[in-house]
Amino acid sequence: MSATVSDVTVHIDESLNDRELSNLELAIRSDHGVVSVGHNDRDKHIMFVLYDPEAIQGKDIINRISDQGFHGELIGF
Repeated sequence: MSATVSDVTVHIDESLNDRELSNLELAIRSDHGVVSVGHNDRDKHIMFVLYDPEAIQGKDIINRISDQGFHGELIGF
């Protein structure tokens, strides 16, 4: 992993229950280059991802969300 870490805020379009949100976070966290994934307890539509930009890009994070059957947009990119 490089010394550079970037962060992005993702808006999830769907309303996720706790299990769906946890599973989505696990799926994103499993990608090479992802350092950390979290969400806002008050607004479960907002997810925060820390990642190594030399290993993964924002579009890859959005693709992982789509692979899980959900839709999202980068809002803190």
